[in-house]
Amino acid sequence: MISDLPLDLESEILSRVPSKSLAKLKTTCKRWYALFKDPKFVKKNLSKAVKEVLLLDFKVYSVAINLHGINNIVDPSMEITGKLSRLEDSKALEIYEIFHCDGLILCTMGENISHVVWNPCTCETRMIKPTNLDRKDCAYFLGYGNNNSSCYNYKILRIYSKITGQIGYFEFEIYDLISDSWRVLNDVYHWFTYFLYAVSLKGNTYWIVSDLDAGHGVVLLSFDFTTERFVSFPLPYPSRNIEEGLSVVGEEQLAVLYQITNTLSFSSESEIEVWLTNKIDEAKEVSWSKFVVDFHKGIPPSVLGMTFLLDEENKVVVCCRKDIEHERSLSSVYIVGEDFHKQVYKEIAKRSSFRVLPRILSYVPSLVRIPKAKE
Repeated sequence: MISDLPLDLESEILSRVPSKSLAKLKTTCKRWYALFKDPKFVKKNLSKAVKEVLLLDFKVYSVAINLHGINNIVDPSMEITGKLSRLEDSKALEIYEIFHCDGLILCTMGENISHVVWNPCTCETRMIKPTNLDRKDCAYFLGYGNNNSSCYNYKILRIYSKITGQIGYFEFEIYDLISDSWRVLNDVYHWFTYFLYAVSLKGNTYWIVSDLDAGHGVVLLSFDFTTERFVSFPLPYPSRNIEEGLSVVGEEQLAVLYQITNTLSFSSESEIEVWLTNKIDEAKEVSWSKFVVDFHKGIPPSVLGMTFLLDEENKVVVCCRKDIEHERSLSSVYIVGEDFHKQVYKEIAKRSSFRVLPRILSYVPSLVRIPKAKE
């Protein structure tokens, strides 16, 4: 019997099984369920899986960023390794936004605003139940609550702006993947500037927003999917005349890239800095440390709408943004280090839309199964 095999041998055999099949075996027995959640097993089994993904021209691509030899004066590079086309009817789908949480990607698609939760590693997908409130001025974020059960409770937060413009009053709804239903968060109201790009860490969603209830102060805002409440944290820089970006580092920390802008037009003299948090799950308060990198010669002066990845070991930042060159829209990727700056990707956008920006994000492969709705 397989239960009589040494655990090391059993793990070695199972590590050779394709990820799609492993996901189906996860609930076979408690021993395998625990093994498939072991970080060492996941790392070994998924070592060749996609690590970074790029949203480009309404499609999602896998990319390989090569930083080997960067400390020996070898230029970094980036290569698009393939299109992640396992979504059903993917040729007809236009993906407007992607949001990563715990190995799952929430895809917002098309002008009619439909949604799919997708695990690229196991090829599993699930369409999200639409409602009459699905509109272009809604934003959607995937997270999970931890209610002391063996499985996470995955949810989607929908934020709806009732006032057109950058400043508005927002209402919030939650979709529960298990109950397959939407509900309004009646006792959660707040005044913020518009919720721009967000990231997920430990199941919670984080933004940088201007908190109008706190006198327009800029804060790091978190939505806790367990308590279904917002929590704000201070940032390490001035609260006015800034543009910023947010990223996750090593599944434990957040990184904030910000730019101080003293004029209406961006200039090469604008100060750009990156700050790192402590380990979010180990402290009740957030502290910050500065990550030193010279941006002044590396990227265009405005960081508005830019996403980025941070590599602490190699001390580089990978930046993805939309550029305008000769009245054409470009998707660009830059790698910026302590003493080098290189544009590693530039492509004219096949179609241009103010709603769709190129995005780069770090994808953490997972064997997690997408919950099925209770019948």
